[in-house]
Amino acid sequence: MESYEMNIGNNIREIRNLRRYSQERLAKLTGISNTTLSAYENSKKIPNLTTVAKIARALGVSIERLYYGDEDTLFVKDPDVGKRVVNAVYMLWEMGVVTYYESYTAGVMIHYDQKDAVGTMLVLTRFQEQIRRLIGTLDEFKIRRNTYPDPDRYLEMILASVASEINEAIRNGK
Repeated sequence: MESYEMNIGNNIREIRNLRRYSQERLAKLTGISNTTLSAYENSKKIPNLTTVAKIARALGVSIERLYYGDEDTLFVKDPDVGKRVVNAVYMLWEMGVVTYYESYTAGVMIHYDQKDAVGTMLVLTRFQEQIRRLIGTLDEFKIRRNTYPDPDRYLEMILASVASEINEAIRNGK
């Protein structure tokens, strides 16, 4: 087990206390039982990435803040660029900030039937294929989540796979 995994609980507790949230309040905000949240805070259990994302969202911090503590030192603490890119894209996708639309035509505004969606184009300057595939796979995962024997583990495998592809592209100078 990597050392940052042992710090997640302390970081959750620290931020929860800074926000003046009780464990019960955070449990309600995240949909996680108070008992499980206590086990995380006491490092008796390590939350998976999906759970860390829920807790981070409820506390108003980044996933990295929960993993590593001080966000100002993240660059030093985790040189895994692929993982950082994937976590950022996942968080934006999970919050409903980004989605992928295959048939975009330059200069044409796309109208979605989704509430509050706008036809803004996001330009990716690196890792286009990996990020496109990640968001498409996440969209499919969302629809079929209940068909996987262990959906959280499958999600972690998706994220790790794309992070690995991004790191490979970096190593190859792409």
